[in-house]
Parts: sequence; structure tokens; C-alpha cells
Amino acid sequence: MPPATTPSTANVTSSPGDDIDRLRSVLLRLARCIRTSSVGEITPSQLAVLGSIARHGPLTVREIASTERMKPPSASKIVAALEQLGLVERTVDPGDRRCTPIATTPAGVDYLKQARAAGRTWLARHLDEIDEQDVAMIHAALPALEHLLGSTS
Repeated sequence: MPPATTPSTANVTSSPGDDIDRLRSVLLRLARCIRTSSVGEITPSQLAVLGSIARHGPLTVREIASTERMKPPSASKIVAALEQLGLVERTVDPGDRRCTPIATTPAGVDYLKQARAAGRTWLARHLDEIDEQDVAMIHAALPALEHLLGSTS
């Protein structure tokens, strides 16, 4: 059985591939922790779709699928679930009555505010528990992480 590595020795013995896997794992786990600290009973996929609709304005199911990188039938099922919960509603496009963009309802906007507040609270509480130098390094890494995220669009 190989010896366990600690965070301080992992940097010395890791390869670039290991660092990529480690970064991926950390980012996924952080995102999951923030999402699961949220309020209510909707799934992470439903929360992501609700957030996209709120961020980009009314979207068609096809636009939601493209934005969330999923197949239209999956997006349609998620929209139906959100609609049943009263968090989104179908609207009519005056330029094309066949088109039914999906928009957030006031309840959907409120839900997102509560979910984001819960996530911010979780993150702030955990940042308060770590060393100030580590927090400063996280802040310093934000522009690079934002650039990385922007490069996937």
C-alpha cells in the first residue's frame, strides 16, 4: 500500500496530470457543497437551469439546452418540473407565436435569491475557518479561474 500524501507533500510528488485531476476534484466538490447548502428541494440541474433563465432572460427550451450543454428533451423535462413548482412560466413571443420562451416567475427569482444567499453563507463560513494567507491565495486565483471559465464559452 503506497504511503498517504498530505497536502504539503502532494505538491512535491504530483505530476501535472495529477494537479489537473486534483483541481477538477476540488472545484466539483466545492460546487457540490455550495449547491447542497441551498434551500428547497430542487435538483442541481434544475437550479442551474433556473439560474440560466434568470441570468439570460426568457429562453426557449432549445436555448436552455444549448446554454446548459444538455439535450433538448432533458431541458424540457427540467423546465416542466420548474413550471410545476411555479418557478418558471412559458411566455409568448410576439414576433413568433409558435415560440414559447421560458421566464422566471417572482417565486423563481425569490428562490434563486435564497439559494444564492445560502451558498454565500456556506462559503463565507468556510473561508472564515481557514488561514488568511490561503484566503488571499484564493482571491488571487479568481481572475485566472474566471478566465478559464470564460474560455469554455
